Amino acid sequence: MRLTPHDIYRSFPVQLLLLHLRSNFLLLGMWLLLLLMISGALGQQLGLQYLFLDPEYLGESGYYSFLIVGLAFGFFTMSWNLSTYLLLGGYFNFLASLSRPFFKFCINNALLPLGVFLTYCTLLIRFHPSSEGAVTQVQGLSGLAMGLVLSLFLYSIYFNLTNRDINYYTAGRETPPNRGPGLQAGLGYRPYEASALGPQMVNLYDNPFQVRTYLNASLRTQRVRSVAHYETDLLKNIFRQNHFNALVLQFVTIAVLIALGLLIDYPTFQIPAGASFFILFSLFVSIIGAVSYWFSEWRLTLLVLLLILVNWLTSTAFFDHGNQAYGLEYDEPASYSLDTLTSLYRPENLRADLEATRQILDRWKAKQPTQKPKMVVICASGGGLTASLWATHLAQSIEACSNGRLIESTALITGASGGMLGLAYLRETYLESPSFRSNGLRRLDRVSRDLLNPVAFSIVSNDIFLPFRRIRIGDERYRRDRGYAFERAYNLATDHLLDRPLSEYRAAEKAASIPLLFVTPSIVEDGRRMVISPQGVSYMMVPPEAYTGNIPLSPDMVDFGRFLHAQDADSLRLSSALRANASYPYVLPQVSLPTEPLVHLMDAGYRDNYGIASASRFIHVFKDWIEENTSGVILLQISAFREQEIPETGQRGVISGLFSPLGVAGNILSLQILDQEALLAGLSRTLGPTKFHLFRFNYQPREDDPLRTSVSLHMTESEKVQVLRALDEPVQQRQIDALLQLLD
Repeated sequence: MRLTPHDIYRSFPVQLLLLHLRSNFLLLGMWLLLLLMISGALGQQLGLQYLFLDPEYLGESGYYSFLIVGLAFGFFTMSWNLSTYLLLGGYFNFLASLSRPFFKFCINNALLPLGVFLTYCTLLIRFHPSSEGAVTQVQGLSGLAMGLVLSLFLYSIYFNLTNRDINYYTAGRETPPNRGPGLQAGLGYRPYEASALGPQMVNLYDNPFQVRTYLNASLRTQRVRSVAHYETDLLKNIFRQNHFNALVLQFVTIAVLIALGLLIDYPTFQIPAGASFFILFSLFVSIIGAVSYWFSEWRLTLLVLLLILVNWLTSTAFFDHGNQAYGLEYDEPASYSLDTLTSLYRPENLRADLEATRQILDRWKAKQPTQKPKMVVICASGGGLTASLWATHLAQSIEACSNGRLIESTALITGASGGMLGLAYLRETYLESPSFRSNGLRRLDRVSRDLLNPVAFSIVSNDIFLPFRRIRIGDERYRRDRGYAFERAYNLATDHLLDRPLSEYRAAEKAASIPLLFVTPSIVEDGRRMVISPQGVSYMMVPPEAYTGNIPLSPDMVDFGRFLHAQDADSLRLSSALRANASYPYVLPQVSLPTEPLVHLMDAGYRDNYGIASASRFIHVFKDWIEENTSGVILLQISAFREQEIPETGQRGVISGLFSPLGVAGNILSLQILDQEALLAGLSRTLGPTKFHLFRFNYQPREDDPLRTSVSLHMTESEKVQVLRALDEPVQQRQIDALLQLLD
């Protein structure tokens, strides 16, 4: 059939797409959200694009992981087709006269899903450059395509077995014209509710968008024919039966998500998180479609009210369980007030903690080869798995080059999120393994294993539909959520070496067998930092001038062990402390503490992403001991993505200004960098320029590098190689050589 431009405009696929753009904003929003997530325009720093462009299944990213994502994409596409068929099918009554009407509707409704799928494939090719990711490209594209085809095939079987068309209702009898109500029996009129349809009424109700052509099952163009001669109730029955099938599949979607949540502990059922998001969005599409169908003009109002209701319910005591720190006892909360905090660093506590830490430093000094050694303090920044891999790679490389002098010379390790995840594991293996230096490659593999997929999968399959599930840790029961999923994945990756209470590290730290480790998550409610350590650290709560010069300063840190002693602080799992230290918003839940009023912990990067503030406080407190017993301090700053270029924002319009009114106040990390320059200058002034040495090892991908890594809990193989190769750069090698000379 030869088509004119007007015929194309009046074709069923084009009219359907225009109708979506005209009226189905909420449903189109689901496609837009997915596109933004896949492209990295939304949640790039969270690594959402990795869930779709580098999905993992059973610990590997390959054909089968993409196959499952392709299946879920097909599932979402069919949910979209069902919901739009529910809403728009009645506008196109000619569908009811076709065999397999829903199948033909899907064919003509494929412009938007096809466009998104092709965009998805394009982004996948760009994400895995052919020079290093050709195999992934082939596996990804073939897996996605096969998954989509298989999903659509399964749906077609279901609808072919269940859907009824016009032939089912008219088999064996002639269909009379659709005419008006009869006046007397036997006069050729039948009692239908609708009157006979004239030409204008046919255009208005039978085909209001004047569709001329549609695509048939063979993808060939066919002319639309009128269905005005069919009974109104007959057409309604066909659509009603298709709607029932849509309802069945909505319940199937919910059942699938609940089943995945119940089977979350079995690796086989831990499908890629990208697939879980497609299934979740399928449910959203179904709910939006159902509300829009039943309540029409009230749909937006009801959806807003539904969101308000859900928010209110989850804020009540019955639903609001929060996330908890594993090992703590929550029955009798501690009072969190300024008076309570002030009492923690009263003189007797300060004297005891200062003396205990000096004894640790004395033991540290006794293990050094010289009378006045250099004291090393390591600060590791946040930055997801990139920071974890970089910190571990750098530290163990320097350890090997220095013949074991780095960790032996280190008195304190502190920092934020990703970097601390790596260095805590490095310290643990140093304590546990006599063959520490021979397991470097294994450690690099362990600290770079995916943590994002278990978290995202838990959000979709467990947190939403099964929020009341509990797990037992020690003698306590805690809510199971994505925080537990993260910790479980981290412990699996690190051989459960860090799944131990804080108290088990007290003796090793006291004997100076391993460096002190200060974990410093931020307190959401007032901005203070919680100092988590098995040792008493009340001296960290205020600057030393507050208790040596009688200056009335308020505490800006909290000694975790003393504050929550009655809540069994010693039993806190170290992995839980590290999780609280890495609780990036949206990715991981804030950790609620057993306090009254309730306070929460979040990522240390909120206050000190580079660990400099904590290290500076410690050095100032023990300045006298350092000057008497050492030849100076080496501060080793290991960071990722620290260097930030000045953005070229140009002039902003009124609207863009409304969305970014905070200006500099919203740029937390840049503010920290500037403030910490002053802290480092203060250390140099306090100790003297010859006794304070600063070494900065920053991982910063090039601006023009297509493989730029992100601050995510997932890394591709190409990104891992990029981070490992960064240590070979001349600037890093010169820094290492200078550091080794000081250590020797």
